Amino acid sequence: MYKITTAERMLSNLVVEYEKVADPRLPACSRKAGKLLETCCTIMDMKGVGVTRIPSVYGYLKSASAISQDHYPERLGKLYIINAPWGFSSVFNVVKGFLDPVTVSKIHVLGSSYHKELLAQVPKENLPKFLGGTCECPGGCEYSDAGPWQDSQWVKEPKWARATESAEAAQPTETTSAAAPGPAVQSGDETATAQLRLLRLKVQVGWMLLLRHRMLGAERNRGVGSSGSC
Repeated sequence: MYKITTAERMLSNLVVEYEKVADPRLPACSRKAGKLLETCCTIMDMKGVGVTRIPSVYGYLKSASAISQDHYPERLGKLYIINAPWGFSSVFNVVKGFLDPVTVSKIHVLGSSYHKELLAQVPKENLPKFLGGTCECPGGCEYSDAGPWQDSQWVKEPKWARATESAEAAQPTETTSAAAPGPAVQSGDETATAQLRLLRLKVQVGWMLLLRHRMLGAERNRGVGSSGSC
């Protein structure tokens, strides 16, 4: 992954996905299920990660786990790390030292024999075929965003989207005199523009939360390393 992206971008994407889980995904799932759903199951596949790559995975896992614990503790139901290479358990034992015991209890490190445990948590029809399930989304499950949040029967406009629209409506607009009327904007163009604005907002929120997390971590490190006297 580091050949095509960076750890910071992956962490920013993680925050964006957590925000999507909070709203609109979980609310839509709750409406369809008829009961409150507050947590999600995450699967991290380490297939192909050799021993030499473990240090980079350690850094990402430490940061991702801390973000989940500090900012979204109520969202993480289970985290399964599958196809973990030899020696990874030792790395994870180090990571556990930085995490709350409640968070640690939600993380399960599995080798290649993970199918039985995953199927005990995730229905077969919802688990991708390459992970032992039967789901085959068009274009690949790893790229799919299928779910109740795509169904108008269950989804509602996210609160952050309404807040963004209100903020944009409150901003002054520029006017020009003697301007010729332009062509009418089609509804499809309006939708695409709105989606682009929301995507940019999500990325900005992701970076803001990531920076906040790092600032909190720096403050904690200074607190641990400093000593005072009365």
